Amino acid sequence: MHPDRLRIVLGLAIALGLAVLLAQPKVKALEQRLGVTVLISAGVPFLAMGAIFSLDSVGILTPEVLIDLKPAFEFGLGWVGFVVGLHFDVRKLDALPASLGPVIVLESVVPMLTTAGLCAMALLGMGVPWERNAFARDALVLAACAAPSAPISMEFWERRVGRKAARMIDEVTSIDEVAGLVVLGVVAILFRPDNIATRWSLPPSAWLLVTLGLGGILGILTYVLLRGARNAAEELTLLLGAVALSAGVAGYLALSVPVVCAIAGALLANLPIRDLEGLKKTLLDVERPIYLIFLLVVGATWRPLEWQGWVLATAFVLARVAGKRLGAIWSKRVGPKELPSARMLALALAPQSPSSIVLMVSAATLYHGYGPERVRWAINAVLIGGVLTEVVVRVLEWRRRRTGVDLTPIPSTRVGVQPPPAPPADEAPMISTTPGGGA
Repeated sequence: MHPDRLRIVLGLAIALGLAVLLAQPKVKALEQRLGVTVLISAGVPFLAMGAIFSLDSVGILTPEVLIDLKPAFEFGLGWVGFVVGLHFDVRKLDALPASLGPVIVLESVVPMLTTAGLCAMALLGMGVPWERNAFARDALVLAACAAPSAPISMEFWERRVGRKAARMIDEVTSIDEVAGLVVLGVVAILFRPDNIATRWSLPPSAWLLVTLGLGGILGILTYVLLRGARNAAEELTLLLGAVALSAGVAGYLALSVPVVCAIAGALLANLPIRDLEGLKKTLLDVERPIYLIFLLVVGATWRPLEWQGWVLATAFVLARVAGKRLGAIWSKRVGPKELPSARMLALALAPQSPSSIVLMVSAATLYHGYGPERVRWAINAVLIGGVLTEVVVRVLEWRRRRTGVDLTPIPSTRVGVQPPPAPPADEAPMISTTPGGGA
């Protein structure tokens, strides 16, 4: 074997081994106890590893290798999309408190609006020309990345706000990823690449029907395939093939891969499948190493030294955190009375979901020919913004502990008032953990 090929194979094998190792339950349990996201615990090291692998002196993730890895890259996008879609179970949504719906809308829409506005001003300040289509597209993509919040650690937040409030926060983080995917799907439909890239020329309404129809057909096809699985190994094999087919077809048509796969996954979740919870567990178990390898490839194209990315990241973080805080204030007025204080709600929802990076990179793959420097700045904004937000949240929590503020809810001690009874230990959550938590 050629020495260069041997080096590439060994490097990728080492990275895959580390990804599988960091997907072990003990690592996840440690993250749960510390209350940190996968981006902080394992994501940053893989980003750095990807940047090192892309150096000319190392020569592992060269531009030619990255082109060869594009099908695997799109497969990872499709897998994450399936995970998001599988958690959109209408039957479980019906079990949500009616007053929690406005909270989910506020905590998704308000950060998108503030992020689109402030990031648009930052782009104008950096001298980006006002081009109606391209400028609106960039602002919408950044807005989509601002909506999802990282899944919370139930153990970590139950000690601070109580079990019922923590479950409500978990519901919000379970569904707000859908808002980001909806905006990304709209962007992929309204702002099409050149017809040469897709070989099809259709109006936006037709592309909408193609997106919905393709996702529906792929979901039904996946359902038919999985019904014939006789054991877990066959189910995983058929699922790998279904995700690969869905991602490949969506990528060929220049549609958003995670959006099409999320539609397929949502349809699959609402069909009478034999073991839906087992299927979710399989997807979540495989999702984390896929996500880490995904970050490895992203790190190879990351340019953290470009000052424009840091400026845009600052605007992204400020707008997103302000939007979450403003949404939390309004949510306390219209949401369930069991919600924690607006400050605690905003603190819980401030960490950025790992799926935000997936949304940003998925959009970048569609429009790489349009201002590649702006694509790099936007990727930097989401990557750096995720890390900065996490650091800010940890600093705020550290300061609250230093000042002696007890975050644990205190039962009422008024005469004749008894604290509410704790829910039974075996009570099932209304919606299972969000896909970002499996990453």
